[in-house]
Amino acid sequence: MSNTASPVRLHPDNPRYLEFRGQPLVLITASEHYGAVLNRNFDYVRYLNEAADKRMTNSRCFLLFRELEGLPHNPHSPCKPVPADYVAPWKRTGPGYAPDGFPRFNLDEWDDAYFTRLHDYLTEAARRGIVVELTLFSNAYGSNVWELNPLNIRNNVNGVGDIAWQDYNAMADEALFARQVAYVRKVVHEVNAYDNFYYEICNEPFGDHPGHVGIDQVIAWHDALRAVIRAEESRLPKRHLIFQVPVEAHRMGSELDALADDADVDAMNLHDYQWLYYRGQAFHQLGRFMQKDTKLRGINHLWTACHSANKPLVFDEDNAATNARDEEAWTLHRKRAWTTVCSGGHYDMIDFSIQAGGGEAGTPAAQATIRTWLRHLSTFIHSVDFVHTTPLEGFCARQPKDTWVSTLANQGWEYVLYVADAREVDAPGAGQPITWELAFTLPEGQYAARYYSPVSGEYAGGETKLEGGNVVLPLEPFLQDVVLHIWAE
Repeated sequence: MSNTASPVRLHPDNPRYLEFRGQPLVLITASEHYGAVLNRNFDYVRYLNEAADKRMTNSRCFLLFRELEGLPHNPHSPCKPVPADYVAPWKRTGPGYAPDGFPRFNLDEWDDAYFTRLHDYLTEAARRGIVVELTLFSNAYGSNVWELNPLNIRNNVNGVGDIAWQDYNAMADEALFARQVAYVRKVVHEVNAYDNFYYEICNEPFGDHPGHVGIDQVIAWHDALRAVIRAEESRLPKRHLIFQVPVEAHRMGSELDALADDADVDAMNLHDYQWLYYRGQAFHQLGRFMQKDTKLRGINHLWTACHSANKPLVFDEDNAATNARDEEAWTLHRKRAWTTVCSGGHYDMIDFSIQAGGGEAGTPAAQATIRTWLRHLSTFIHSVDFVHTTPLEGFCARQPKDTWVSTLANQGWEYVLYVADAREVDAPGAGQPITWELAFTLPEGQYAARYYSPVSGEYAGGETKLEGGNVVLPLEPFLQDVVLHIWAE
């Protein structure tokens, strides 16, 4: 970690992307389930070694959350430590015991062990060139999860947090909000020297539960905490980016416009389940929770439309099929990842093969498939001058039936066409060989083209010479997806 290095920032030539240590950056990862710091049993060095080997550029890290073990779709994850392995910002001094059987937290005493882990995690990530999303808060989701939180009155000796879980992400309780602010200030001062992170205020914030805080109150809470970060960093050496996810009306939809238009919000995060509205246009869910939905057209359409926001749009958690942990699910995520990146976005999925207690590098099957495939994506896109590209919808005049083509173009100079089987996994013929041709128009000039395999990470065959104008290019039979890379000579 360099104390003098400038933090990751928006790229000066194209603020939809990032610049890190002088190089343009796309965030790409299949990350652990966010418990690297808060789970004492998680070997983050092993995890980061594997992430670096696979050219993962990003990792998402929850700083104050604890989930329930035993849920049927995902019984275990690094974010579900047993009580003895849970590390929080505050010491467990008692008197008295929390419902998990361990001493209650004292919100007046910071736990040095927690901040030591946080420092070491950021240091190890920095050594490997991995940018970390530090997520300060999360939705509580339900009373059973809220009862695990140190800021719940049952878990602390300070009498703080006598509220319903639906009101946690707001300023409804003055004493609770004061503790949230103190925690944010503490984190900001602890981590300011690092160059390899940005903040996310809150994971999946909801509002408008009947009888509880509304969306406007949750948004105001975000604004207040963002102001705390800005104020604290104004007195510190470094300024870091702040990403936000749009606040939802209890999973009934949310507006991207406010985040797109707010100059104080550096980037926008979204998750697959969200119903979104942008500039008056509705965008349906990009996938039902863990239901193996493909939805390539929707992904491409949303990112292409949001190009006008002129800031990064990050697929911050793609959970379409992560529970399955099989090749069909991982192939689905490979296609969604390439579609996102070739539509001008950034991509993060959870790799549930990564577990604490020895499984921090994932399973051999995940390493050989989705993790290697994402390495190919990261290697490929970082070999392209993506900073000067724009996503183009409808670039192809003709393409094989049942495919979708996502195109990044620097008109007249470079083109990346990602061609994928867009059928849902249970559709007739899905996954069978595809062939035919691509037809599109290039500006006047001389070009070369080659096909690239997202599975092997290699170019296939020699170069094809192209002339500007109307181009018809045959496609050799392929399974699931192929990339056409075109550049000017």
